[in-house]
Amino acid sequence: MRMFEQYRLGNLDAIGTRVVLDLWPRRPAWAAASISELDAAFFAGLVMESKPARLLEIGVASAWVSCVLLEALRQAGLDTSDVYGVDIADRFFYDADYATGQCVRDVLPDRLPRYHLATNVTTGEYASRGEIDALEFVFIDAHHMHPWATLDLLALLPLVEANAWIAMHDLNLSLKEDQDHQNRGPKYLFEGWDQDKMHSVQDPTMAGAIRIGGNPSSHLPLLLDILYTPWEIPVEPRACDPVCALISRAYGEAWAEKFRRA
Repeated sequence: MRMFEQYRLGNLDAIGTRVVLDLWPRRPAWAAASISELDAAFFAGLVMESKPARLLEIGVASAWVSCVLLEALRQAGLDTSDVYGVDIADRFFYDADYATGQCVRDVLPDRLPRYHLATNVTTGEYASRGEIDALEFVFIDAHHMHPWATLDLLALLPLVEANAWIAMHDLNLSLKEDQDHQNRGPKYLFEGWDQDKMHSVQDPTMAGAIRIGGNPSSHLPLLLDILYTPWEIPVEPRACDPVCALISRAYGEAWAEKFRRA
């Protein structure tokens, strides 16, 4: 494990606290099943310090996290940065009376010109459209069972910039008794990552981030190894096939075949 040493544990959480203080009083009552204030402070602090121009969120749901990201960008003076969102559903999974992504429209309507949402699409399908690249920050908070977090990152690997941050939520969700020790997808990816990474001050932490190296393709062997960890849930071809196609185009058919076998 190689922890990122630029910030002491808790520094990013402290930096992002003002975003939480400003935003949380405006949180809609219906926007349940989202991140805590502690998690939000860590992610907001990371955005404010890394200053990305283009961010992508996988697993939007209500879009309360989208609001956190957009407000962090505003407070960092990054009014021209764009946030993209991808979700498999077009209605909020916790309450179908609300649309996926509705929090941005309700809470930060002035930021809508910088918010771009795609629904009814998997990460691989979205990445295959060729509508986005040069991602500097990715937030993964979709299906938590393995191999989903790894598949989401694989789909985006050809699209991320060198030294981009990949933030993840619910790293230790499997430690909760009601989870039956499942939902280890983000945990496997975070703990298996052998390059720079950080996590929040919370113990056990639910918020963390890994950093892509100078050559994103150098992570393919590690991601392949993580993908060979026994899966917690079957994944239909709709999700897997576009990922293998993306790998083939970006890194060659030999690598694509390795991932098909996994």
